[in-house]
Amino acid sequence: MRPRLKILLGLLLFNGLSATVGGLALMTDWIPEQTSWVRDTDFPSNYFPGVILMAVVGGSSLIAAAALMKQSDGWQLASIVAGTIMVFWIVGEVASIRAFHFLQVIYLVTGALVVIWTPSGAD
Repeated sequence: MRPRLKILLGLLLFNGLSATVGGLALMTDWIPEQTSWVRDTDFPSNYFPGVILMAVVGGSSLIAAAALMKQSDGWQLASIVAGTIMVFWIVGEVASIRAFHFLQVIYLVTGALVVIWTPSGAD
């Protein structure tokens, strides 16, 4: 595997595993409930955002990582979708909780890098 694809795989695994663990942490109260995080949303608790973080954000990155490792047809699309989901998740998170944490910058950058570094089908 080319070095750039190894980096892309690392980003996908980082995003996927950390989003999955983060989602589980929200769902099981490993991260203490912060009412301010859901105050300005339609969510009554952190549980459903945790489900979305785990299943959609984390799941899409892990599926894309598996597809990249297997060189499955369409792995590039899966990678771009996963990176885009991460970027939208972070933008939505910042807008909804109306707070900022340095980890949001890291995940915004890793999501954007996944999109940017995914080669086209011709590469």
